[in-house]
Amino acid sequence: MKKTFFLISILIAVNLYGQELTKKVGSIEIELIGHQYLRNDDFELTKKKTNKKNRPFEKIYMDSNGIVLKKVTFGKHHNTDLRLTDKIKIYQYKNRQLTEIVLYESDYVKNVYPFSKTKLKYGNTGILIDSTTYSITDNSSHKIKFEYDENSKKNKTILYPDYYYERNFDSINRLKSFKQIFENKLRWEWIYAYSDNQRIGTFRTHYNDGEDYTKLEIVSYNEKGNRTEIEEKQVSRDGLKEKTKFFYNQNGILQKIEKHQSYSNAEEYGLQSFTDIKIKTKLNLDDGLIKRINKAIGTE
Repeated sequence: MKKTFFLISILIAVNLYGQELTKKVGSIEIELIGHQYLRNDDFELTKKKTNKKNRPFEKIYMDSNGIVLKKVTFGKHHNTDLRLTDKIKIYQYKNRQLTEIVLYESDYVKNVYPFSKTKLKYGNTGILIDSTTYSITDNSSHKIKFEYDENSKKNKTILYPDYYYERNFDSINRLKSFKQIFENKLRWEWIYAYSDNQRIGTFRTHYNDGEDYTKLEIVSYNEKGNRTEIEEKQVSRDGLKEKTKFFYNQNGILQKIEKHQSYSNAEEYGLQSFTDIKIKTKLNLDDGLIKRINKAIGTE
């Protein structure tokens, strides 16, 4: 009954206010504007790039405290026209604690419809203990549970009893390992080591299917603790290498992300794509707001 009532109420809201779902809310608007460099018939990179009209592929709206209120993405999988709305996420809070996420999808015209609703549940100490996602399209639901270590660090994300993700941390709460367990067997793992300004991760698969492989990820940080570069490359076999570079302004606000690729260990990196970030606000952004903005973009 509750699910039915929720579906009816959402459908009414979409019919009445569907055009408002993509409208600006809050005090901070973030635009992510992506460009890709095109290749010629010989698969060589050219200087020609996509999105000449600089349309954003995502907009993020935040309030004056840096709390995310809404995210809107543009361009569908089979129709990349950035004038077309893809997904809309509405974030709801109680006492500044995230309690619900409502996800809307769109068709390949301009119609927006409710897709799912996620409810988050917290324990007495204020830590997240589970989240339940209710599907609007097939009336199903799925609960994910979270467990924590003695330092209140989330060390287990349980999708099903025999399918979960496990994190382990060192004595100063740095991530030491990240593993996927499926059917109670280790499927893959990341093992991390640290230097002054880098985190080095080694990824290994454990499927025992003759196709297991190892790759390396090197994350570099600046003096403010912001990521400046992520390099990921194959170790056990030749193949794709990727390098992501992050650029910040003098205040520490992320301005640009570049994606570089190479298709073999012997090949030099080539710039494949980049994302420009535009921040629209009348607020004076302090260090706390800047950190939340960078986190909302996904750089932490």
